[in-house]
Amino acid sequence: MMRYGLAVLTLLVPALLCLNAWQGYRYNQLSGSVSSLERQQKDLLEANRDAIAEIAYERSPSRVEEKASKSFPLAPVDQEHLTRILIQGSGGQGQ
Repeated sequence: MMRYGLAVLTLLVPALLCLNAWQGYRYNQLSGSVSSLERQQKDLLEANRDAIAEIAYERSPSRVEEKASKSFPLAPVDQEHLTRILIQGSGGQGQ
């Protein structure tokens, strides 16, 4: 019986050492993957922040006016040339 215990122990120690080495290898691989994903996330967050800033810039009134003046020949209208039309609603009364 003592021989079997010694034989199992003799085989178990190298097996546990191999298992420990394999776990260390897997940990290093996963650590590299996590680092890569963290860098990618940081890059995406920076790109998102830049896109939000660009959207805010493009929506600013001065930028809209600049684009409109380049695309369409717009000019302020003289108040003398305006005609105002008053449209009265039905007010919910039967027609």
